[in-house]
Amino acid sequence: MRASSLLLVAAAASASSLTPSAYKTLPVGSVTPKGWLLKQLQLQADGLSGHLAQFWNDVMNSVWIGGGGDGGLHERTPYWLNGIVPLAFLLKKAGIEELDPVVGIWKAPWGRVFDPESAICVNGTDLYGSDIAGDTGYSVDTELQCRDDCQGRPDCHGFVVDNCAVPMTCWLKASLGPTREATEGTCRCYGKNTPKPVPVNPMAQVEEYMSYILSHLDTTTGWLGPSHDDCGQYWGPSNVLFALIYYAEGSGVGSAKYNTATQAVLSHLLEQKRRMVTKPMCSWAKQRWMDQALSAEWLIDNGVAGDSEADLLELIGMLQDQGSNWDQWFEHWTGDAGAHNVNNAQAFKSSAVYYRYNSSATFEGHTMPELSKRRMANMDATYGIPTGMFNGDELLPEPGYERHPSRGIELCGVVEAMFSYNTMFAIHGDPAFADRAERIAYNALPATWASPTGGDMWAHQYLQAINEINAVKATPSIWTHDNEYSETYGLEPNYGCCTANFNQGWPKFANMLVYSTHDNGAAVALYAPAKAELPDGSTVDIQTEYPFEDSATIVVTSTKHRPVYLRIPAWAMQATVNGAAATAGSMWKGKASKGETTFVIEFNPSTRLEEWDNGAVSVHRGQLLYALPIGANYTVYAHHFGTDTQSNDYYLYPQTAWQYALDVDPSNVEDSIAFQSAGVPDYSKVGVAPFNHSGWPTTLTAKVRSLDSWGEEKNSAARPPTSPACKSQECGSQEEVTLVPFGGTELRIGEWPLANFAGVQTESKIVI
Repeated sequence: MRASSLLLVAAAASASSLTPSAYKTLPVGSVTPKGWLLKQLQLQADGLSGHLAQFWNDVMNSVWIGGGGDGGLHERTPYWLNGIVPLAFLLKKAGIEELDPVVGIWKAPWGRVFDPESAICVNGTDLYGSDIAGDTGYSVDTELQCRDDCQGRPDCHGFVVDNCAVPMTCWLKASLGPTREATEGTCRCYGKNTPKPVPVNPMAQVEEYMSYILSHLDTTTGWLGPSHDDCGQYWGPSNVLFALIYYAEGSGVGSAKYNTATQAVLSHLLEQKRRMVTKPMCSWAKQRWMDQALSAEWLIDNGVAGDSEADLLELIGMLQDQGSNWDQWFEHWTGDAGAHNVNNAQAFKSSAVYYRYNSSATFEGHTMPELSKRRMANMDATYGIPTGMFNGDELLPEPGYERHPSRGIELCGVVEAMFSYNTMFAIHGDPAFADRAERIAYNALPATWASPTGGDMWAHQYLQAINEINAVKATPSIWTHDNEYSETYGLEPNYGCCTANFNQGWPKFANMLVYSTHDNGAAVALYAPAKAELPDGSTVDIQTEYPFEDSATIVVTSTKHRPVYLRIPAWAMQATVNGAAATAGSMWKGKASKGETTFVIEFNPSTRLEEWDNGAVSVHRGQLLYALPIGANYTVYAHHFGTDTQSNDYYLYPQTAWQYALDVDPSNVEDSIAFQSAGVPDYSKVGVAPFNHSGWPTTLTAKVRSLDSWGEEKNSAARPPTSPACKSQECGSQEEVTLVPFGGTELRIGEWPLANFAGVQTESKIVI
């Protein structure tokens, strides 16, 4: 047990209730996504999210459904479920349950049916009839070519090769009948195709996994999933608890599925409490205790705890007591919590979660709400980067690299930070936390994906950097805690945790756009096109293409008069609601009448610079960070699944110049940087994506000067030269470049030196 300077109220562990959250999260199944948000969720399901259960061993063949995959921490299927469950309900609300199957190259999945090490086909065996290509067949050079041709056709189920001589003859088979020995004097080799492409049905996948997990819990103890007797056993099931809660909410209060799922969560947590008495937490469970506490609080909030409420409250106290001391870490960067980037992102919300259990708790004189705000500021000041994230290649960087724009942040850290900040907003009600969640979602999350065809979600990075001039096998690398493939794009570069964990990013964000309030009102925390249903059947319809446009219309259709709260971003200094000025960084309060009431928000953003180390700057307009896109040459170094442009691993080599200094006067930014809007594209068209890598809906035209002296460091861009870069170094003549939304780039420069100015003027500097 850790000793802590956290001052606790003695009666907290036996308290009869939790401190209410400032805003109440709507149940999964309340939000109907529209516009670009719906397209983004479709792209996720059409990409890795919907196909991992078809070909990735750690999901398809998981120990959680009786297989042998997902060993070790048993965390990958839980991570995937934490995202696919809310994704399935979001798509179902939008009327989408089944997506088209992948056709084309079909590589053998791991763990089922086909052994990649086995023979391609069985010699001496033939299958007569059912030919696709005709009785005469066609020429191939190898058995492998015939098999691959069959795998590439959805109508092919088997093949026969006459392999006596080269060229060989290949016959493709439309059906599988009885086989026989080859006729004497002929050579025949017969093989079956690997499993055929099937449609993606996220809800069917959810039902399959939830059904198995719920029907295989330990009926004696209540434990969910694989059980092992060590102090780290509590982490693996943690995200399954979240997934079961989302499954229960989506299935509807009072339904059989709701009751089964919630009782399973309750039984598991009670068994965890019993085990923690003799086997205190360690490792990942110790550092991520706040997620388990959040599940316990949900049970209490939703009346599921029953007679076990006191036990759950005691469990929350035990989790905090046995868990890592994150308050000390974020205040001083010392103690047992540690520098792991994902742990830090998850732990942002620890004080907020604990606040609900003990609202009087303090650490070194600071309340839990104060500590929540301070840790965001401390992280920004020490490790912060322009997307709203922080540098963390596995671990937070060593001295000298804390805010280096080429250093990078892990994708797992991005999605965990988004969820943490939204949770902090819900509990504390401070709009700064929602600001941050939105900033990360609209910049860092989409930028970690690349596609040669546009903006799909088949290939991601492990690490994403603000300044990224290539994505190659980097030896040496500027990052120090991950392998040389960490910035390449693919299925699971460096490590597969992010392949599983990215799935929560967009779905949980979409489910936290709108909240209900304790005064029977509604609060809009995040802006994206969607319609939310409140508990009494009233609706909040967000009509916007934000962040790609500068306004949002909120239509509240209400069964009664009710207050409405709208978040006004901190950067929206000239915002108005229905024509009247609204205070930046606030939750604007209005009133909706019975029937339909409309609120029109004009954000009126301006282009601004934010200052970083050595006078470097980033360029922002509204919630979007803008960057110089670097043209990329895609080179495939591995293929896993789907067509030749789907689940591949890629190296990206730069094809255009990137060494520039921004020639902008910080006191008059909009005189040097011009904004253009091409309008929102038609997302119903194939190949069009919200964060596409071309055809951007908004751009900036900026003046720059070439700066050839800006060099490289360990296969990455060196730190930007000190501003003003062109005073002491030779720069080229002024020219114009186009800046695009950071989230729509795969290679980019997002942090620059200024050409002829020392930095952002104090009065115009935005402190994030």
